[in-house]
Amino acid sequence: MSELPLIAVTDSASCPRPLPEQIERLTKLTELRPQAVILRAKSLDKAAYRSLALQAQQNCEAAGIPLILHSNWQPASELGISKLHLPLALLRQISEYERAYFTWLSTSVHSVEEAIEAQALGATVLIAGHIYTTQCKAGLAPRGLGFLQAVCNAVSLPVYAIGGIGFDATQHAELQANGARGACIMSAYMRL
Repeated sequence: MSELPLIAVTDSASCPRPLPEQIERLTKLTELRPQAVILRAKSLDKAAYRSLALQAQQNCEAAGIPLILHSNWQPASELGISKLHLPLALLRQISEYERAYFTWLSTSVHSVEEAIEAQALGATVLIAGHIYTTQCKAGLAPRGLGFLQAVCNAVSLPVYAIGGIGFDATQHAELQANGARGACIMSAYMRL
């Protein structure tokens, strides 16, 4: 299908089944197999998130798919997970010592200035969005492919696109043509 590396981003609001069950389904995919899973579960408290992370870690490790925790760096180091996604506001707060633990440290960026700042703060991957119209950002105009290209040109880090992305080869080719190294997909993966 796609030559573009895809990362599944979890979202309980758009998922018709419990997240542990959906993550297990994702790890068993063959054709649309994600390169990694970002465990995003904003509605959970820290204890519930840690429990979900432990379950997801077992499924992902068994399938050989990296698990990237979202926002919670304490359980990541406790569970031996070296991949983390932080919103930019949290990336600004994490210490250099804590940052050094992570081999993958991604952050979301919504402007060229944020991309440059995130690179200076030690991010290893940027997630730029939203690129296309998406129900997750209803009423907000997408930033578009020109934005994606500007971010990719401004930094030396790999940039993954997010927002309104599905399993569409034409769309993936557009993203690659504008500098994206991969794409993050939430809704389409949650509905599989």
